[in-house]
Amino acid sequence: MTTSRNFMLNITQSAITVMLVFGSTSVLSGNEAYIDFQSDSLITGKNIWLDSCEGCHAYGIADSPNPLVPRDWQHRISKDITILYEHAINGFFGPDDSMMPARGGNNSLSDQEVKLAVDYMVALAKFYINQEE
Repeated sequence: MTTSRNFMLNITQSAITVMLVFGSTSVLSGNEAYIDFQSDSLITGKNIWLDSCEGCHAYGIADSPNPLVPRDWQHRISKDITILYEHAINGFFGPDDSMMPARGGNNSLSDQEVKLAVDYMVALAKFYINQEE
């Protein structure tokens, strides 16, 4: 690993530790920017995302893409969804030294739960991308 990847890994591990110690209750969970989609799977995905993903993705921890920022997601949603699932489930180091820990650092999440959270992020990102058009 490069020095910057080690640094990113340490920051991400620290952020996850803080979330686990102090709870991962969303600071922004009442934020109207987090769309309430009508689909049961997206509602479930939103709840998983708020509990396990928002702590990094809403604040750019380890250069994580924020689904409210279209430029963060335009190139990601052009990929096959299975690639996004794989990165979220197994972890991923991006070419720009961004880092996604496996299951967002929450090993208790099942593959299906991770996929639901990814589906919510993608739906949210697409919503905001469409708002720009």
